[in-house]
Amino acid sequence: MSVVSEWHIIGRGDERTCYQHPDDHARCVKLSLLTKAKQTRRELRYFRRLQRQGVPFTLIPEFFGVVKDTEVIGIEQQLVLDDQGNLPPNVAEYLSAPLTRHQADRFWAGLCALKTYLLTYTVVPCDLVMSNLLVIERTNATTVMLIDGLGSSEFIPLSEYIPWLGRRKIRRKWAKFMAKTVIPRFAATQSHQPLYPV
Repeated sequence: MSVVSEWHIIGRGDERTCYQHPDDHARCVKLSLLTKAKQTRRELRYFRRLQRQGVPFTLIPEFFGVVKDTEVIGIEQQLVLDDQGNLPPNVAEYLSAPLTRHQADRFWAGLCALKTYLLTYTVVPCDLVMSNLLVIERTNATTVMLIDGLGSSEFIPLSEYIPWLGRRKIRRKWAKFMAKTVIPRFAATQSHQPLYPV
């Protein structure tokens, strides 16, 4: 592995740092110290499970594999970019400025599409927060992608193995996420009412 300190940092969390891949700018590497890698190990296990199940990586980043050396472990995955090759805003950033009615309609449609995707493939989120969802405005539609916080955090993740439990957990987390974060933020900055069931 090349010298990590020279890589471009995209984001940083409590446990890990996200770098743009030095050889492929359409990929990123999320690195954790081996001594502090609970989230990374959970997500690695979950991404491998999704691959085995044949889940399409359309509204979550594509998974390319594990990166590891004597001190760090990480996930190599798709770096979600917009059609101009830029990092798209997360939901909080996207809702920080007024949207046109057309933009608002597409945003809610994108959220509904993401919820449908999660339920269809039983993709269980661990952390549904606005910073983990990116909003990509395209010519024909607005796409909302979940880029982080995947997999159950439970010691025995039954929701990953029993589909109806997984879907129940997704619905519960989604309802709480919408009611406590997205809808209040939308109402505070926009003049439009939600037009789609979320």
